[in-house]
Amino acid sequence: MGTVEGDEFLASYFEGTEIVKDESAHTHEHSIEVILPFLQRKMKGRKFKILPICMGDQSKEAVSLVASIISNILIKDVTVQKKGGYSEKLRIAVIASSDFSHYVSPEKAKAADLKVIERIKDMDVAGFYETIQNEDASLCGYGPIAVLMEVSKTVLAKPVFLKYMTSNDETESRTNVVGYAAFSFILEDKNNCNCSCE
Repeated sequence: MGTVEGDEFLASYFEGTEIVKDESAHTHEHSIEVILPFLQRKMKGRKFKILPICMGDQSKEAVSLVASIISNILIKDVTVQKKGGYSEKLRIAVIASSDFSHYVSPEKAKAADLKVIERIKDMDVAGFYETIQNEDASLCGYGPIAVLMEVSKTVLAKPVFLKYMTSNDETESRTNVVGYAAFSFILEDKNNCNCSCE
């Protein structure tokens, strides 16, 4: 399907912060790479760029830092110079990706995941972290989900729960499953920022 260019312009907003550019962070991590075919299909041949952020540190402090930078980008009227001398307002989508429960029984996966899903619906980041700990939930990318929740609060986007499934629903492997949930975050006021969140 081709390659997707990284967005150096948006990356510049992270310069001078504790967030570092590190290509090796993506060497063994595929969660960003697997999203690209979906984006390419959604964009129907139109060019777009990405700013992949892989969070090794998923602490509340790291979430707060990343969310504040992304929120600042979104609430500005960020424009870019185009060929021919005109400028164009950037349209930005924020996407977080993570599996939910990993390799546990279908019953344990569903019990833990549905509690985590309720915290996302409530936009309760503190409760989200607490539930993950209390339920021993094995989400690998809980930090990016928390970032998306914080950013959504800033830009006044509301979560819409779409679907929950486990790998058991497709393969009927009764022993160990992986959980998956999908949300879309809908802006209450589309004039509030230059973004969409998913």
